[in-house]
Amino acid sequence: MPPPLAWRRELAKTMIKLNLLPDKNKEQKGLEETTGFIFRLGFSVIFAFLVLLVIFLAMQMVLNIELKSAREESRAQSGKTIEEIQKAENFLKDINAVSQKVNKTSGAVPHWSKIFKRLSEICPEGVKLTSIHIEKEHVKIEGFAKTREDFLDFQEKLKEEGFQNLVSPVSNVVSPKDFIFTVELDADKKYLNQP
Repeated sequence: MPPPLAWRRELAKTMIKLNLLPDKNKEQKGLEETTGFIFRLGFSVIFAFLVLLVIFLAMQMVLNIELKSAREESRAQSGKTIEEIQKAENFLKDINAVSQKVNKTSGAVPHWSKIFKRLSEICPEGVKLTSIHIEKEHVKIEGFAKTREDFLDFQEKLKEEGFQNLVSPVSNVVSPKDFIFTVELDADKKYLNQP
């Protein structure tokens, strides 16, 4: 007797499949199988689309959260940047205003160093300047002269230099030697304002 497994194999080879159903039932069964296959396939496709839709919705939610966070951070950074730009602009405006004031003031301030240098150059040996008082373009000079001739020479040189409105009291020339003098004069404004 052959073993049971081998016997079944032999039997399966010899079996004949019989389909005793009527043709109408066969068509209906075939239609049911096809419809079932289509439903299963459609359900699988719809299920796959639903899974993809859920994945895309989850990704969109995550991206929206990231976008919102990035916008808030950008607003915070842009707010700081705008504040810094405003501060820099205000600082530059202040510096510009100060520099304009300095330019205006430096243009209005006379350059007395030229006058002092020229006074020291034209001053004769017998004349010593002890005080120079300045108000705008008006100059008051006080000094000591060894002789009247030295003082008169100094006074002539002042006139030659272009000083205007020279006022020298008579008391300056009363004494012939060793006297204190005072002279008042006006300097040319254009000359003073040249650098």
